[in-house]
Amino acid sequence: MEHALANLPLLDCHIHFGHPNYLAGLINILDEQAVGKFNIVCTPHRARLSLVPDALLVKSHHPGRAYVFGGLDISPLFMAPESCGALFAAYVDQLLDMGCDGIKMIEGKPEIRKMLPIPPFDSPAYEPYWAVLEERGAPLLFHVNDPEEFWDPQLIPDWARAQGWFYGDGSFINNEDQYIEVLNVLERHPKLKVIFAHFFFLSAQLPRLAELLERFPNMCVDLTPGIEMYHNFSRDPGAARDFFLKYQERILFGTDIGAKALLSTPELGIEADESAVRIQVVRRFLEEEGTFQLDVDSGFLFGRFSGPFHGLGLPEGVLKKIYSQNFERMAGSQPGALNPEAISAECERLGALIPMMGAAQPDAPMDLSVVNMVKEHFHKTGGRVAPNVL
Repeated sequence: MEHALANLPLLDCHIHFGHPNYLAGLINILDEQAVGKFNIVCTPHRARLSLVPDALLVKSHHPGRAYVFGGLDISPLFMAPESCGALFAAYVDQLLDMGCDGIKMIEGKPEIRKMLPIPPFDSPAYEPYWAVLEERGAPLLFHVNDPEEFWDPQLIPDWARAQGWFYGDGSFINNEDQYIEVLNVLERHPKLKVIFAHFFFLSAQLPRLAELLERFPNMCVDLTPGIEMYHNFSRDPGAARDFFLKYQERILFGTDIGAKALLSTPELGIEADESAVRIQVVRRFLEEEGTFQLDVDSGFLFGRFSGPFHGLGLPEGVLKKIYSQNFERMAGSQPGALNPEAISAECERLGALIPMMGAAQPDAPMDLSVVNMVKEHFHKTGGRVAPNVL
C-alpha cells in the first residue's frame, strides 16, 4: 500500500540543464516535488562546447539553492591529447574560481569514450588532472561505463540499442577494462573525492561494490536511474537493504532530471511528468516497504523495467544522509559564491573558441547565443539577481 513520502530535506545531486529557457520549468518541477537544493552537472555540448555558463546563470538566480559541477573543456583532447591532463588541471582551477562546486565527467560513458580521443584514464596524460582534483579536494561526479547488459547482444534492451548503446561489437571500450583504469586512478589518489553515477553500474554486483567502498573510503555512488538499478535491487531486497544500511554514508540521492531534454527532446524543455517519475521511483524505493508498481511509461529510457519494485523502508536517519547530508559533506553545506569577472572571462574565451571548433567541424551548427547572453547578464548585474526572477 502506498504511503505518504517523508517530509525531509531533499538535495538532488544529479540534474542536467541544457538551456536558460528551461529555468522556470525546472524550478517549478523542483518546488512541486519538494526538492530544495540541487546540483547541476555539466556535460560537453556539440554546438556550444560547454553548458557551464547555463548552469552558473541558474546559480546566480538561486545562489543558496543551486550547486554546479562544471564539465571539462574537451578541446585539449583534440589539440594536445598527450598533455591533456595538465590543461584539464588548469581548467579545474578556472571552474572552481568561477564558482563551481565540483567537477562532472561524462567521459567514461562508452559512447563518449569512442567519440572523443580520450587517453586511458590511468595513463600519464591524465595524471596532473587527478593530482589537482585530489589536492584541491574538489568532488568529482564521474559516469563510468553503462549497464553491463549493453555489451551483451542477447540482453541489451531494445530502447538502449535504439540509442546506439550496444557496445559489444568490438569498437567500444570493454567495461571491465575501463573499471581497471579508474580503479588504478583511485589506488594512486586515495584522497580523491569521487561520486560514481548510477551506482557505478554495479547494482547487480553488490558484494563487489561493497569491497570497493571498503578499499576507497572517499568513494560514493549516486542513485540516479538507470531503471535497471531498481530492477536489480528488487531481485534480493534483503541484501539491498543490508547494503544500504551498511553504506548509508556513501549513497547519494539523484535523478537525472533534464537528461531527456539534452538527449532527445530539447524542444519540450524539462518535462514535469517525466521528472516526477524519476523522483518518485527513487523515493518510493527508499521509503516504502514491500512491493510497489509505478507507471514508468513517461520515464525516459525506462524501457521494459516497469516493476514490480521492492521498497526498502529505510529509517529516517538513513534517509536524511542519502537525501542531503552525504552530498553536503562532500561539496559543502551551501553552494559556493560566484565570481562574475571569471565567468565573463570564460564566456569571452568560449566566444572565441566556438567559431574555431566550428571551422574544424563544418557539419556542426555553432551557437554563440548563450555565452553572449550569460556574459551580458554578469556584466550588467555582477551576478546579483533577486531570487525567482526567471
